[in-house]
Amino acid sequence: MKLTRIDAPDRSFSRWLTDEELGQVLAASRGWRLGSDGSVVAGSVRKTTIAPSLSALGAAATANRWVSRPAQAGSDGSGPTHMMWGVFEARTDAEVAALVAGTL
Repeated sequence: MKLTRIDAPDRSFSRWLTDEELGQVLAASRGWRLGSDGSVVAGSVRKTTIAPSLSALGAAATANRWVSRPAQAGSDGSGPTHMMWGVFEARTDAEVAALVAGTL
């Protein structure tokens, strides 16, 4: 499986981030890679699948409260997205993978 580096999105956190962009932010911060099948993978030698896609990782982030958003989006779709770095970074790769699998 060929792995591709994941970079953080170009958009700012001051704007409403999509689930895929949230997944990008989280994956880039941990140094995870994107597999040829679109899955998010940790490690380059011993590959561990974290999530089936960046969107699934972003959706799990919202469900597990690794991010916070306003209850209602503004009329133009804008609004802050805040990362709960301490909550996310405190978990191991295996814990994150289990939490992602539990939210699907």
